[in-house]
Amino acid sequence: MTRIERIRTVMSGGIPDRIPVMTHNFLMAAREAGVTMEEYRGSADVIAKTLIDACRRYDTDGILLDVDTALLASACGAEVMYPKDIAAVTADEQPRSLEQIIDDLAEVDLRSSDRVKIYLEAINKMADWCNANDVFLRANADQGPFSLGCLLVGMNEFLVTLLDEDAEEDLMALMEQTLRISLQMHRLCFEAGGHSTSYGNSSEGCSVVSPAIFRKFGKPFEIRLNRQLKEEGIPTICHICGWADPILEDLAETGCPMYEFDARTDIHKARAAGKGHYALSGNLDPAMLNSAGVEEVRAACRELLDLFRGQGGLMIGPGCALGPDTPGENIHALVEMTKQFG
Repeated sequence: MTRIERIRTVMSGGIPDRIPVMTHNFLMAAREAGVTMEEYRGSADVIAKTLIDACRRYDTDGILLDVDTALLASACGAEVMYPKDIAAVTADEQPRSLEQIIDDLAEVDLRSSDRVKIYLEAINKMADWCNANDVFLRANADQGPFSLGCLLVGMNEFLVTLLDEDAEEDLMALMEQTLRISLQMHRLCFEAGGHSTSYGNSSEGCSVVSPAIFRKFGKPFEIRLNRQLKEEGIPTICHICGWADPILEDLAETGCPMYEFDARTDIHKARAAGKGHYALSGNLDPAMLNSAGVEEVRAACRELLDLFRGQGGLMIGPGCALGPDTPGENIHALVEMTKQFG
């Protein structure tokens, strides 16, 4: 089974010859390449070379292409901070009113964004190499509808607004626009050459909002996003940070073929809820991979591999982005254990 076939098999609910491995390592890869985040996010050539070199170094089954969590927000007019050697982030407080954001979003076309153009060019460059070298390319489409809305409004303001019954109509209008923009980004990433897309919707997890809020403002748009992607033949992966245990059964109803949870979500519960509905990516703790010794990493990998071996349902890797100083020997251990025991 080829590496591309291996990941496609897991995402479609099949059983591969072994568990595939992919890392969320753009911060680490940039540090290893000796480039700043400013240099990384500003050049398609640098993005492609940085991630391809890291894939060669660790011999993973796939590459997760990512730059930061503010790509779509920047294209939608949010105030974004661009530190030289830290990933770009949206400002905590955004200057526009909710009504103004909704009006402005109606005019957004991602193809006019310079940052999006660089990103799509990087996908295109990497797709040629990945197809020639049998490496699965996961092109991250940045934020899902709920999390994009959160970034555009500003976290604190958004959370307060979610509790205001008088704002419900405006919030739904916001979500309609962020759904449209999210869909456009998935299409652009897939057309540029990604074997799959992915997106982050961490703001809808239970570490941030209640299950009731998720079911009202997150889940309906999650369902619509995944229904449309499925109709268009675009496989995708949804990443949710933090604790997602209370909504696992809801996530089984969204139609998303794969969820990526971090270590705070119970992998046994996630596996049970997802069976027949979604596969899992993760969920090794990035903090553990950053600070543990090689033997501890091996033990954590073996425990997770033992749970899924021969049954499908898992692509092993960190449950969230690896820190820039993650020891390379720990990633080598992860990959070696997967190839030996997966």
